[in-house]
Amino acid sequence: MIEELESRGNAVVGIPTEAPTAAVPAVPDVPVEAPAESSSESSGELYQCPDTTKQGTSLRERMASLGYYKKHSLDHDLLVSFAKFLQFDMSNENFKQEVENVARFLYFMDPQQASLLFVRQHEKSREYFLKLSEAGLSKQTVQNYIKSVKRFLKFHTGSTDLCFTDRVLHEDCKNYISFLDNIQMATSKQVSKETTRKRFDTFQEGVLSSTQVTAVLAAAKKDFLAVIGKLHAGECSPGHQLTLTELQLVLYYLEAIVILEHAQWPGVVEHMTVTEWISRRRDDTRPGFVVVAVKEHKTAATFVLTQEQEMWFDLYFSEVRPVMLGKKRKRVEDDDETDERFFISSTDKAIYNASNDLERLHKKYQVPKVTSQMARRAYETATKELSDVQKTKVAGYLTHSTATAEKHYRMKEIGSAVDAFLRNLRGDSE
Repeated sequence: MIEELESRGNAVVGIPTEAPTAAVPAVPDVPVEAPAESSSESSGELYQCPDTTKQGTSLRERMASLGYYKKHSLDHDLLVSFAKFLQFDMSNENFKQEVENVARFLYFMDPQQASLLFVRQHEKSREYFLKLSEAGLSKQTVQNYIKSVKRFLKFHTGSTDLCFTDRVLHEDCKNYISFLDNIQMATSKQVSKETTRKRFDTFQEGVLSSTQVTAVLAAAKKDFLAVIGKLHAGECSPGHQLTLTELQLVLYYLEAIVILEHAQWPGVVEHMTVTEWISRRRDDTRPGFVVVAVKEHKTAATFVLTQEQEMWFDLYFSEVRPVMLGKKRKRVEDDDETDERFFISSTDKAIYNASNDLERLHKKYQVPKVTSQMARRAYETATKELSDVQKTKVAGYLTHSTATAEKHYRMKEIGSAVDAFLRNLRGDSE
């Protein structure tokens, strides 16, 4: 109003001075995806593919152009305390992603300052979640945003002094949580329909042969072995003479071995640790093989590697991984908690979404995309002629739904037997 009056030549007196604001400058528009979207960050975006994903790229560009990646600084007190709560109290491994979700939401609600006052803006909040959906995010991903905001508020209402410092705002926050509950209930059916549609699409794809499942490994093997040859011959010191594309090829190829050849969930790749690699055991029944047990994955897992594959994994561990970490060779005992993950991206972080890496490898070699679910279904279907006992072993190898970590170390004999079956199915030589 003051600017309008001045522009018309009017003299305005008694203009109040602006009080200093505690707002933290907004972070520039950085394209980081939310969970459950195929374009989310994993091992870096520099791996060049001849045919980029138009859908994934357009989604990121659309989100960025609409300003939905803009966020308040993660150093704001509200977000710092929330991050510590998620990391230390909740042991949430992906806490940074959840904090970023909230930071984006807070920026949309008030670009000038991050605060809890958004709880008094129900209509604008509903508009934000609707806009995310209109931009192309899946219903499940929008639900993830809602859950992040909801957890943010539950932390501030239940784990801070808010109820003593501002009872009115505390009550408004509790009412807002109920408001989010209503939105979640309204969209839960849409999420169910989306999940059902995806399952139907998967069913329509049909069951692949074992050759089709591992086609990308065959297509990339020549290039992969060329890079391994450099490492094995000691041409790199250590790995520093490799290009980023070559480093990522080694990473993606090994991830694909675990997910496609051994039919493991992407989470096994994401949670595998250095300690678990070092603790691998020789197969008693087949001395040329080793058994790797991943304990931290929520369902746990074991998979069996050949002597050649073990050499590949070890070269990655000793030569490529230190470069990914941005450090020279380092002793394992010096690794901190962040460095404990076995698979590390080129951005110096643990792998967040192995499915994305797998998809990039397929695009690079222009091979039809095969997901972990498609691979697992192919192997499960191939067991229909087996005895019930053998089927149970295969099911246990693929799912491990009720086993503890210790039990999985005792399962290496079963794992070895199932691995032999899978290799025979693929026509691999012992």
